[in-house]
Amino acid sequence: MKRPARSIILCGIKHCGKSTQGKRIASALGLDFYDTDDLIYEQTGMDARALYKSQGKDAFMAAELRACEFLRDKLNGNESCAVIATGGGICQNEPAAALLKKLGTIVYLEVQEITAAGRIVREALFLPDGTIENLPAYIANKNPADQKEVRAIFHDFYEERTKKYRSLADITVQAQGSRSQNTKKILSALGLEH
Repeated sequence: MKRPARSIILCGIKHCGKSTQGKRIASALGLDFYDTDDLIYEQTGMDARALYKSQGKDAFMAAELRACEFLRDKLNGNESCAVIATGGGICQNEPAAALLKKLGTIVYLEVQEITAAGRIVREALFLPDGTIENLPAYIANKNPADQKEVRAIFHDFYEERTKKYRSLADITVQAQGSRSQNTKKILSALGLEH
């Protein structure tokens, strides 16, 4: 299989398969895999959601930028490429996105809204007292009362993010189907299929 000349950077909404596909593609191509959320944890000792919740958006975006700077320094120093999965909000972090754009090809994994919303609802904890836990901050901050409101809030977010991802990405891949089908679609879109 051909090796890419530049890094492959996966972006997309939470639960679109960035980390799963990133690991699969890295394995298929014999490349290193990095997840910016994992790097944030290694550098701050906090996972991305906890950092955002406790220190706010600006602190999170600064940590995300530092993770991307680490990758730039590591990959440029080795003159090598890797597969990188980004956090869902990378499209709103212009300095970090610009840095990644210089490192490689940005692939937007686009999933249908109903699929992404279903995954968020499935992960949420609907408690007997009416509160809902384990929601992404952009939904939790609006205090939805039920699953219907969670989906309504997500709809507006999905529409906005889809536009941003499409404008950021070099390639858009419809991530529908099995994991192996999606891996093949991504490799094909990059011109790296078997």
